[in-house]
Amino acid sequence: MNQLKLSCPNCNAEIKAADINVANTLAKCAACNTVFDFAPILKRPVHKKQEILLPPGIEAYATNYELDIELNWRKSSQALGFFLFFTLFWNGIVSIFVVTALLTGSYGMLAAISVHLLIGIGLLYYVLSVFFNTTYIVVNQRELSIEHRPLKSPFYRNRYIASREVDQIFVEKYVAGKTNGRPNYAFGVQAVLQGGKRVKLVKGLKNSDQALYVEQEIESFLRIQDEPVDEEWKG
Repeated sequence: MNQLKLSCPNCNAEIKAADINVANTLAKCAACNTVFDFAPILKRPVHKKQEILLPPGIEAYATNYELDIELNWRKSSQALGFFLFFTLFWNGIVSIFVVTALLTGSYGMLAAISVHLLIGIGLLYYVLSVFFNTTYIVVNQRELSIEHRPLKSPFYRNRYIASREVDQIFVEKYVAGKTNGRPNYAFGVQAVLQGGKRVKLVKGLKNSDQALYVEQEIESFLRIQDEPVDEEWKG
């Protein structure tokens, strides 16, 4: 029992050994004075996973007070070259019609290709965001924040969650699209909050180790005991 490690269910602060009453399975948090029974924790089944080493495309820095994870999308994307080629090809064809319409005054043509033009702009913005963007994951005892910079994307929202509300982190595998009828899989990281609400933290990862590493480091920093979650990808 001298190796028992507990964290406060109210503020996530680490409980000192002197504040743990083993005989009565009670503990007191010196930070917020919360007293709680840790007997249910002892009865939880141990859910161990293989340790994930730092994967390509991710940089991580940790202190006693904060965890910083940086996900570089350009280094992580396995299909950036294809999307760049397809975007240049698509916009090259569309630009021919746009220039022709402007030079000849055929503005009705612009209306006819407006959908294709919007698709081209969307593809260009997506490629630029993958090329330049980094996702910054910052975790401390107060907050878990997810920010995508420098370009904003409607598909990748910034998140700000109180650390004390995070109950579990887990990895999901999902179908991101299809090529010739075959599914293209991607991985995401979700948080399970107190009360059962689930929040997507990061998605679109092609490397499962990246998602597993993010889960591993956040749970380790917040001292969250890893437990099985429904719909969790188990590898």
